[in-house]
Amino acid sequence: MIQLSYFEPETARWQHGDITQLPKQVPADARLWIDLNNATVEEQQMVLQRFGILDNLVEDFIRERHPPKCEGQTDFTLLVLRGYADIDFSEYTASAQINLLYSRQVLISKITSHNSSLLEQLKPKIEQAKTANISEWIKQIILVTSSSYLEKLIAFEDEISDLEDAMLQRGNDDLMALIMRYRSVLRKINRNLAYQKDIFAEAFDEQQSPLLAHFDTIELRDFYEKIERSHSMTDMYYDQLSDLVDSYLSTTSHQINERMKVLTIVSTIFIPLTFIAGIYGMNFVNMPELAMTNGYYIAISAMAVGGIFGLAWFKYRGWW
Repeated sequence: MIQLSYFEPETARWQHGDITQLPKQVPADARLWIDLNNATVEEQQMVLQRFGILDNLVEDFIRERHPPKCEGQTDFTLLVLRGYADIDFSEYTASAQINLLYSRQVLISKITSHNSSLLEQLKPKIEQAKTANISEWIKQIILVTSSSYLEKLIAFEDEISDLEDAMLQRGNDDLMALIMRYRSVLRKINRNLAYQKDIFAEAFDEQQSPLLAHFDTIELRDFYEKIERSHSMTDMYYDQLSDLVDSYLSTTSHQINERMKVLTIVSTIFIPLTFIAGIYGMNFVNMPELAMTNGYYIAISAMAVGGIFGLAWFKYRGWW
């Protein structure tokens, strides 16, 4: 189903309805928002063809999952963004997919998100229409999108600090599993942020960027800095988590080496003792020492001296 909201400049009021109420021509001072969230593919194609959208833009807009991008034609600009829709970074369900096609009078949107709160924030605030315009709506959506990452990244700073302390005091496999999940999520959102950062970075280099038709360089710089900050924070947190993994593996390896050293010392001490015991455990008839009255005590003493000498030698060399 297609939802249509039309601001009539003569009455200064919003009219809500369906596609049948779409005016054939949108006046220059009117504003039109077409919400295609619940529209079928055929309905989406019908609306986009009504406004003469190029086929390649239609294809990109209709796709359920599309990486962030910005592309324009004579009257319309396609802007695809992704917001972070999960509560935290312990799991990654799906991004909020934000597909926008807009001109100076018309906004066509398709926004999907499993987070109802974020979805509500991404909707244009038409109650402010008397002072706002399409560019203001797009600006609001961009800021909400960047905020969906930044707010959670700022809150994650305390969590990663606690995680570092926990790993230092009582690192275990459960914490390692949590760290690996965090790394996986951060790697995925880092790609989304990299795409979006490039969109606004290219706007400064390309004089014909479609974003320049709706935003000045100061606004574009603000968008870029917000996305770039989130992107830098994901890089920093990913590196911190990687350092924790390396530290845990190094500590675990060191502990294993210490245990192996103790086992090696014990084995080295008992090898000569086992050798002596093996010799006198042989069942030969002619073994002169077997007839010695103090043979048992001499053998035990030799084994004790050998063990003590071995321990003293390891201590002297600093191996124990």
